[in-house]
Amino acid sequence: MTASQGLAIHGGEPLRTRPFGPRWHFGEEEKRHLAEVIDEAARPADTPDSQRWRSRFKVTAFCEALAERHGMHFAVPTNSATAAIHTAIAAINPDPGEEVITTPVTDTGGILGIMLQNCVPVFADSDPDTFNIDPADIDRKVTERTRAIIATHLHGNPCDMGAIMEIGRTHGIPVIEDCSQAHLASYQGALVGTIGDIGIWSFGGKTLTTGAGGMLMTNNEELARRASNFVRKGSEGDIAYRSSLAPEPEPVPTRGYAAFLGTTYAMTDLEAALGLAQHSRWDEATRVRIRAAEILDEVAPGLPGFRVQRVRPGDVNSYYTYAYKIDPDVAGVCSAEFAEAVNAEGVPDCHGPYISGRALHTYPLFTEEDTYGRSRFPFVDERGNRRMDYSDVSLPVIERELPMTGSILFRNSYTEEDTRDIAAAMKKVSDYYAVGA
Repeated sequence: MTASQGLAIHGGEPLRTRPFGPRWHFGEEEKRHLAEVIDEAARPADTPDSQRWRSRFKVTAFCEALAERHGMHFAVPTNSATAAIHTAIAAINPDPGEEVITTPVTDTGGILGIMLQNCVPVFADSDPDTFNIDPADIDRKVTERTRAIIATHLHGNPCDMGAIMEIGRTHGIPVIEDCSQAHLASYQGALVGTIGDIGIWSFGGKTLTTGAGGMLMTNNEELARRASNFVRKGSEGDIAYRSSLAPEPEPVPTRGYAAFLGTTYAMTDLEAALGLAQHSRWDEATRVRIRAAEILDEVAPGLPGFRVQRVRPGDVNSYYTYAYKIDPDVAGVCSAEFAEAVNAEGVPDCHGPYISGRALHTYPLFTEEDTYGRSRFPFVDERGNRRMDYSDVSLPVIERELPMTGSILFRNSYTEEDTRDIAAAMKKVSDYYAVGA
């Protein structure tokens, strides 16, 4: 094989030399919404409604758009999904040292809120086919200290919410859905985030982006009220956003400012302005991603040693990323090497093992227990009794398969030609290594 015929990483001609389009489409709609915020801010101080730009009028409109789309009663905007998860845990209001079952295969932001609320993450294994948390292992991990379950819909693929909700109902445990990677995905006809007790979304670089931002939504008024007050420094007041679907509010006595321990996680009108414009593009962006996955499905599952994420019949994967696993013994190449070779072919969106192929409980935060001073809290209680030792955690599916994962991080601008070039690059690299395997 000559250099021009071989892999670009070895000196051959790259399959694609043209750049790909932007990750998101931005245009006049975004400029219009942002200008409206700036115009409000520029009003003279003595002008009526001069402080409207600080009244979060765009935030309210964004909450309305999201709640209406999902058929939810209450929305609480935040500055990130990390903040939204922390807020969800705070709304449930566990005692220090209680447990929250979740996956260690996620961004660190998916678990920080558990620990910031002084609770202990308990990690469940993954289902090898869907790549999501395994309900059977969730059930095995439930104890009398379990206070919540987080179902993280990875890569855009819905978790088995039927099984997870049954566990929650059986044990009286609330379920939080982390929809950060699964915008407009659906489980058996229901949009993710509408099935559990609380849904949270990320808008930091996801299919719908606000640059940074998050959202919590729920149909439970008590949870919505505590979440709203938590993000306002614990100052009691009205729920951040109440949709037209919500029942009329019951009078609730409040204690006003600094009523309980809270924080400040506000979304700004500038972020919400972007969100409103991007919301009008959301369906088309999702269609582009699903079509891109259909094109890759024509090639990727047939590559030697490849397995793609299984989507249950009746579910809709919205494809934040196109996820797969590579068996190096069959493929002749590991995930990291495969991604590097595909990148060299002019495809920068191919990535190696998710979270570097290491589950979160193997990171220094857990192995060195560097939390609050020298206390090691909440892993060790105030009397020095150990609550959790992550060195003893055994998650055989994750340990075996997480290093094999890889993905294509999708863009809202992909054309069919773009995706066919990605598929061709994947096949070119796979064919090269499989021959030598």
